[in-house]
Amino acid sequence: MEKFYLTTPIYYASGSPHIGHAFSALYADVIARWWKKKGRNVFFSAGLDEHGAKIAEAAKKNGQEPQEFVNNVAKRYKKVWKTLRIEYSDFIRTTSDRHKKGVLEFIKKLWDKGDIHEGEYEGLYCVGCENFVLERNLINGLCPDHLTAPQKIKEKNYFFNLKKYLPEIKNKIKSGELKITPNNRKNEMLAIIESEIPDFSITREGLKWGVPFPFGNSPAGEQTIYVWADALVNYLTILDYPSGENFRKHWPADLHIIGAEINKFHSIFWPAMLMSAGLALPKEIFVHGLFTVDGQKMSKTVGNIIDPIELAEKFGADATRYLLLSQFPASEHGDIKAGEFIQKYNSDLANGVGNLLERSFTMVIDFRAGVIDKKMDVEEKIKFLAEKTEKKYENNFENYKLYEALADVFSFIKNLDRYINEEQPWALNKNQDKKLDEVLNTLLFGAEKIINWLGPFMPTKMKEAKNYVDKLKKGEIKKGEKLGLFRRI
Repeated sequence: MEKFYLTTPIYYASGSPHIGHAFSALYADVIARWWKKKGRNVFFSAGLDEHGAKIAEAAKKNGQEPQEFVNNVAKRYKKVWKTLRIEYSDFIRTTSDRHKKGVLEFIKKLWDKGDIHEGEYEGLYCVGCENFVLERNLINGLCPDHLTAPQKIKEKNYFFNLKKYLPEIKNKIKSGELKITPNNRKNEMLAIIESEIPDFSITREGLKWGVPFPFGNSPAGEQTIYVWADALVNYLTILDYPSGENFRKHWPADLHIIGAEINKFHSIFWPAMLMSAGLALPKEIFVHGLFTVDGQKMSKTVGNIIDPIELAEKFGADATRYLLLSQFPASEHGDIKAGEFIQKYNSDLANGVGNLLERSFTMVIDFRAGVIDKKMDVEEKIKFLAEKTEKKYENNFENYKLYEALADVFSFIKNLDRYINEEQPWALNKNQDKKLDEVLNTLLFGAEKIINWLGPFMPTKMKEAKNYVDKLKKGEIKKGEKLGLFRRI
């Protein structure tokens, strides 16, 4: 069985998960489910980045030790993922022993290769970003993402020899050997490489909350592996790198799913480190856009942080999955219109797919007691439309365009609704028209297609629908026994 290894970014454990975190995980989950249906041996990784200055500060502010703090955050993430039916294969935490062991093995490869050197760094450091920033990128002296003034620091660090690998990375990106999608994200990375990006720090001085850097001449415990160098290795350690069976079976990653704000780390830093370690590069990095909520950046101050569990309690897990993934093309920056969730739920789910399936099944039961003449054909125009939709749907999935795939399905739903109104099965039944069987058979055919297509997006509801259809075909559904997928709010 052919393998498929996909990953989400491991989220920074500085607080509770919100819909921004859920978006990437949901995106990966839908793709994982689709590949499973295609017969692939899927390994889907998830996890948390639990080291660094920001974590230490958040824990102190909370009156907790860092480990206690991240343990609680991990519980919240796992609860959200379970609530949203995100079925990851494994969950990695950078504070785990298996991760720390793997990180040291990996960094040693870079050290033995001669790609780590001692140096000194002086510049501006944003704790919120866990990254050094350039003064020209500040707005009124503040980090544009966190609206805080970065710290001016000077410290001894160890640096990774990034410049050594930039020409090869550039060639691999250009040739598509290292595939970065969409194309504008690829071009952004090529522009960064052309801008003479410097070697990057692989350690921090004096930071206690992290994996100690055991190499070089620094006193023990003085240098800690920089959080980004630590975190990226999770894609290996979750596979029990370097000698685990999962590592031998699944590496390299077939797909990294990340947000645009961390593209540089995954598309430039990470490949360079892998080259140094003598490991194969990921096959593709899919970069989704950033988004606002009702036109505003998510912020505790603004009060527009949305808890995924609260959404699931109001709309149900499957509906929440749909509401988040159907907002805009993931390749673009977009706006989550949370203020229109109820309207969208009612129009697309309750009045849309839910009503179509209910109408179709009810007519089969009422007009034919659930028994359809299997010899009857499917209406040619609907069969043609289904084939056309399936082709577009499959192509969009292969290119990880989930918004577009959903749009294909809902276009088919509207067309099937139109078919019902045109053919008027109720009139055919009243007139005892023989065409009724063909129409009902066509509706069942269309319904099954819709259920199959929407399965990766809304797995629980579509499983209910499939079970209902299976019973219907066996004549086990009684008159008046409704499916009731999505009730209006």
